[in-house]
Amino acid sequence: MKRLTMVLGLLVPVLSFAQQQPQKNQNWHLLSKDTDKVYGTNVIKAYNELLKGKIPKTVVVAVLDGGIDTLHEDLSANLWRNAKELPGDKDVDGNGYKGDTQGWNFIGGPTGQVTKESTEYQRIYFKYKDQFANVTDETQVKKKDLQNYKWWILSKSLLKKADTIAPVDYRGQQVKDDYTDIKDRFYGNANLMGDPYFHGTHVGGIIGAVRNNGKGMDGIADAVKLMGVRVVPNGDEHDKDVALGIRYAVDNGAQIINMSFGKRISPDRKMVEDAIRYAEKKGVLLVNAAGNEGMDIDTYPHYPTPFFMKGGKKAANMITVGASGSTEAGLIAPFTNYGKQTVDVFAPGVGIYATMPENKYSPLSGTSMATPVVAGIAALIKSYYPGLTAKQIKYIIEQTVTKIDIPVTKPKSGGQKVAMTELCKTGGIVNAYNALVMADNMSKKN
Repeated sequence: MKRLTMVLGLLVPVLSFAQQQPQKNQNWHLLSKDTDKVYGTNVIKAYNELLKGKIPKTVVVAVLDGGIDTLHEDLSANLWRNAKELPGDKDVDGNGYKGDTQGWNFIGGPTGQVTKESTEYQRIYFKYKDQFANVTDETQVKKKDLQNYKWWILSKSLLKKADTIAPVDYRGQQVKDDYTDIKDRFYGNANLMGDPYFHGTHVGGIIGAVRNNGKGMDGIADAVKLMGVRVVPNGDEHDKDVALGIRYAVDNGAQIINMSFGKRISPDRKMVEDAIRYAEKKGVLLVNAAGNEGMDIDTYPHYPTPFFMKGGKKAANMITVGASGSTEAGLIAPFTNYGKQTVDVFAPGVGIYATMPENKYSPLSGTSMATPVVAGIAALIKSYYPGLTAKQIKYIIEQTVTKIDIPVTKPKSGGQKVAMTELCKTGGIVNAYNALVMADNMSKKN
């Protein structure tokens, strides 16, 4: 499982958290505290008591990730299809992306895929090493270079001995775009199954694996189409790919975007911020992972962050998610990032059983898993109450959490107990049942 700790920075080995998993039901994140004695999301209760006889409207959820197994037995029926496009080397629908029948791969090239990639701090360290290596104080740096100097200092502090060799430009060798130009956007290919696509496959299953088909596990949303957008290699994603991935998803009909990735440094942060604003303007909800370093991301940001550079305004269409466990003793995942201003909610993210490539299934842990739990609930709300906006759905999810009134263990604190409100804005875990009740009431008022 060692490799899983490296990919995306948002996975952790599941075996060390096995004691937190209920043994009788692998889909514990769908269960209820009152009936099943685990801190699940009340999804099954919601289906049984609130949604019977109701007809949902299909919702498109984009999975910005490392790819997705488009042939999986439990996913293929719920994958998004671009009805205006055909497979092959022609851009039939005229959107600039040839053969994008199920989504797009922004880290592919004409002849192959970007799989392995360096970390962002490696790239930044070596990019500015000659410029800043002899600087002893930031007063020596020109104002226009100050942010790059700060990124370089942080990169230097994160650099490990194994990283002292200049990184190979794997992306540049394959993609062939001008990385500095956000307008150079028609690159990549239509192949969504480039390594490491197991991660996106797992995320997609949590959101929308086919329900009640007797195979593997059930996704949260029953009327969903999953759009694959590949932007994350085995290493740190590039800001330009993330920004264009968001824009592609918005332009092609996604109503919710799941972003189970992140990093400590974002040198082209403005590209991503502009894309977040674009999604907000178009009414698209973004669900974002808090990260797995056990850190306070109010103090040490994890990117993409919901806070904008100028003015510190928080994106109104973005939910940031921390990871919780199934039992009171392990309620806060020991790896999760937290922040009472930045992290909005917690959701099950320990030992989440879901789809893996080649028709397999496995439990994984991380905020990568907690994030699609929230995206799935958002899709569930949107499908049964399509008139609700992204901002309303965010409000509903935050207002209807299961409040945690007992002290919880702060990650990497040596066992320190704190109030849940010290770890996230709402002080609770997402609750699909409560959210649907509020959605129903809000829809009637509208």
